[in-house]
Amino acid sequence: MNTDYLDTLPEIKNKFKVSLQPGEKVIFTAKPWGFSTESGKLLGADDSRITMTNRRIIADNGRGIWTTDISEDVVDMRRRESGKFLTKELYILVTLNKECTYGIGIQKLNGYKFHFRKKDMAAFEEIIRHMA
Repeated sequence: MNTDYLDTLPEIKNKFKVSLQPGEKVIFTAKPWGFSTESGKLLGADDSRITMTNRRIIADNGRGIWTTDISEDVVDMRRRESGKFLTKELYILVTLNKECTYGIGIQKLNGYKFHFRKKDMAAFEEIIRHMA
């Protein structure tokens, strides 16, 4: 993945007030209608907030914050579509390089599904298209 591209993008307003590291800038923010594990287990609903910086993806579901380092943890990001007609699902699949555990007990995930609204989906797709 060409993560150098992220450094060329303009900085946008940090509207969800995420804590930034030195050299980091916000390049995308959205309130998705939900996000889940790669297998579909719900992690956050429409009160969630997604921020992408030139280094990390931060997903806040209101009860916890999921932080993923793009260059170290992410293997792939792409638009996916599954199901048909009323069960059709369109999302961004973020695949991680290793299995992660979360929550109480041993719950595992290998990636995330971000369910963005149409405008935000197009903006996120434009970013990841240049990273391929």
